[in-house]
Amino acid sequence: MRGEGEKILNNVLSGTNLEDIKGITYKNGSDVFFNKEESQIEDVSSIEFPLYEIFDIQYYRLFQTSCSARTDFILPIMSGRGCRFSCSFCYNPYKNQRLRTPQNILSEIELLQKNHQINYFVFSDDLLMSSVDRTTILCEEFIKYREKNKRFKWDCNARLNYAKPVLLKLMKKAGCVFLNYGIECFDNQVLKNMNKALTEEIIERGIQNTLKEEIDIGFNMIWGNLGDNEETLKKSVDFLLKYDTCKQMRTIRPVTPYPGSPLYYSAIEKGLLDKVNPAE
Repeated sequence: MRGEGEKILNNVLSGTNLEDIKGITYKNGSDVFFNKEESQIEDVSSIEFPLYEIFDIQYYRLFQTSCSARTDFILPIMSGRGCRFSCSFCYNPYKNQRLRTPQNILSEIELLQKNHQINYFVFSDDLLMSSVDRTTILCEEFIKYREKNKRFKWDCNARLNYAKPVLLKLMKKAGCVFLNYGIECFDNQVLKNMNKALTEEIIERGIQNTLKEEIDIGFNMIWGNLGDNEETLKKSVDFLLKYDTCKQMRTIRPVTPYPGSPLYYSAIEKGLLDKVNPAE
């Protein structure tokens, strides 16, 4: 199955002929068939919640994060699908970002609190902090809910473009304890090559603003992007050391030209990869 599985899996399990199912690649003998794409689910709030009751949540909830307490019960949750940005190293099969309504998200949170005593939610989608307006609306609804119901903590993937004091204070009040930032590199030219929509100044100011609000930070770095060299890598290392508190989550990995990403096609143009097209 390729892309979103909800509709596709239902069609597969229903016994529909494979040649009639969109969004799948399958083999018949030695032949490989690459069917047309299935359409996106535009209203992601219409997707039913997972059947949590058929899983041993008492074990799954013991998952821990870099800033959780031993007494926390934690589960991942999604605030939407897709991403507004177009970084060159990322392949995103979704054509736009589709957001769940705050009410839909809070209904799932309430269910998990009531049935499984979850008090910490990890928003694991690409980007909850997708705009100031979106983040503000969510946080205001979280605050209202927390004042009437059982409080909860949460973290998410975030953008340094929006890491301003007013918004960060609101996120803190809404229960946010950790922000996972995609920094990737601390060099303006390499950031531009990535189409990252960040600069050294934006990154440093956003990190400082977040630390002032006493929200923990995840640093994600990618080494070996177009334009990287010994000097740019050293700048990234110096940046990491400058803001090292010995407790942040760090993800440091070499760049990967994922098939379908702009970086993938750039690697093909430079003769670094052979073109592989599963549709051919």
